[in-house]
Amino acid sequence: MDMLVISPNMTLLQNRIRALSTDLKKSASRLQQDVSVKDVHRLRTTIRRMESLIGFTHPEVGRKQQKAVDELNCLRKRAGKVRDLDIQMGLLGAIGNGSTTADRRAMTDFLKARRNRQAVRLLSEVRDLDHHKFFLRMEKIGEKVGEAAAEGEEPSPLDQARNALQQMAGRAPARQALKAARLHEMRISLRSIRYTAELAEDSEAKQELLDELRPVHDAIGEWHDWETLLATAEKQFKGRVNCPLLVEMRALLSAKFSSAVSSVHRLFVKIASSGNRKPTTPEVAPDLARPA
Repeated sequence: MDMLVISPNMTLLQNRIRALSTDLKKSASRLQQDVSVKDVHRLRTTIRRMESLIGFTHPEVGRKQQKAVDELNCLRKRAGKVRDLDIQMGLLGAIGNGSTTADRRAMTDFLKARRNRQAVRLLSEVRDLDHHKFFLRMEKIGEKVGEAAAEGEEPSPLDQARNALQQMAGRAPARQALKAARLHEMRISLRSIRYTAELAEDSEAKQELLDELRPVHDAIGEWHDWETLLATAEKQFKGRVNCPLLVEMRALLSAKFSSAVSSVHRLFVKIASSGNRKPTTPEVAPDLARPA
């Protein structure tokens, strides 16, 4: 995100929604020139931050403004389809096994073709935004977010993020295998907690929490990306039981799963020790390294 210029007459969250709205327009404008990896990622993260801020402040919006919020959600999902393919192509490049070269080339060509189709759909959706008065309605939502932020008496974003993380740790399975489905839920929850924490004023406490969350969220996200890539590859090479690329991917996915579970365990142990309660101990289930 660009450096936030604070207006002395506006609250922190009012300034944040203003900056995010500007970023959204810039990202949409750049995408109309080139659906690049960088700009797709920027659009997606900007929308996530906007959705987090809207969800935190709970502004009262009208029917047309709610429609704009729904369009924002659809745009994020559309950008996500392109972003996922960009990530998958990047992961293929990380496989160094020479016996997989031909299959990786075929897989890359398949992903590029799919990416091109999804990019065309994303571009079409971005170009339609002006016709739907989307940005005008988002400005109105921004004003209401600012009003709600100025009047709100909710706990601070940092307190909400901490509370949510503590509750999440408290619900974690103790002395029991952490299944893939539960790890998916944790990925989504940690992402929400992370974006909520980012709304807080800059402080050592905020930075400390983000430093704790990022490596865990990233580890789970990396496992999820490999899981998605393997699922795609299995469809492409479903007739080849001993396909070298699939064998290599499954081994990598297993390692990523173990790493993700370990990172979750370390985070929950730290939370448990700081909260003076018995730490939870998610363990790796050997048959869950592959997607269910």
